[in-house]
Amino acid sequence: MNIVLKTKLQILIPVLVLGSLSLFAQDIHFSQFYNAPMTMNPALTGMSKGDIRLNGLYRSQWKTANSPYKTFDVSAEKKFYNINHDRWWFSAGINLFHDRAGAGHLTNNRVMLTGSYTRMLDRHSFMTLGAAVGVGQRGFDLGNLTFDNMWNGDVFDPTRPPNEAFDDTNIFFPDLGTGLNLRRQWPRSRSKVDLGAGIFHLNKPNQSFYKKDKSSLPIRASYYIMPTVQVNEKGDIVGAATAQNQGEYFEALVNVGYRYHISTQRSKEIAVQLGFGYRFNTIGDAFMPAAELHYRDLMVGLSWDMNVSKFSTATRHNGGPEIAIRYILHKVYPIKLFKACPLI
Repeated sequence: MNIVLKTKLQILIPVLVLGSLSLFAQDIHFSQFYNAPMTMNPALTGMSKGDIRLNGLYRSQWKTANSPYKTFDVSAEKKFYNINHDRWWFSAGINLFHDRAGAGHLTNNRVMLTGSYTRMLDRHSFMTLGAAVGVGQRGFDLGNLTFDNMWNGDVFDPTRPPNEAFDDTNIFFPDLGTGLNLRRQWPRSRSKVDLGAGIFHLNKPNQSFYKKDKSSLPIRASYYIMPTVQVNEKGDIVGAATAQNQGEYFEALVNVGYRYHISTQRSKEIAVQLGFGYRFNTIGDAFMPAAELHYRDLMVGLSWDMNVSKFSTATRHNGGPEIAIRYILHKVYPIKLFKACPLI
């Protein structure tokens, strides 16, 4: 490849990338989706064995492809019981999401407030309705990009103006979501299952950086099932599967693991979990080994994406790591409040 052609390609590629920004921005995307429940369904707000649940998740993706994504997700949620009503309760939470990608530092930020209503169907079955409302932000750094106008015919000149008239490089928009979750748990057992669906971007917010153009963010629908099956006194098989679609994009993930309980003594619980997952989507596939450590009410999880698709030529099979942290807090309530079977 001659120097002139190579230089022109170096200019053209960022232009194509920038042009794609008006078409689609990466939405929530985690391999450990089961450890970021509020990104899957606002109806999962409050669906934990404790009263307050804190979650954090960090993902680094495609660093070896020179187009890295860095994603953070943090959430906190709390149940609100009424001592006079032991068969239903409300929960509320907040979810913060940040994603940055590419040379242009394309950023995607969300601040979402979530709420849910959980109703007991019987002593071991629960139905939860959830809703989310918040604000999103999307922007990029124009100074880090190069354009075809910077080629003067002989050499690349970064001092030349880009000749791109964006109305705004930083936009804000409202965002709405809803969902339904069904929980079934078995008596005198750690076995349980969550089944549900979440719908995000119901208002299809405009994502365009040009005032005269409209580029609506498509609705994202996520469907999932997350079972835990106790197989013996010390061991559980833990699974999680999801299918998500957003416009023309589709993704499906399947995860399975084995959790071994080293100690089940009250307030001294210790467990380790090993497993793996696989991603199917329209872009490529990845194999994801994963591990978790559970100590009392603290969980730390680690997974690593290993690309097995054609894109592995650019990533060298390294999609990137994810680190998850969860902590659950408990309060003491009057005995009357727990006539009903609590969540496990």
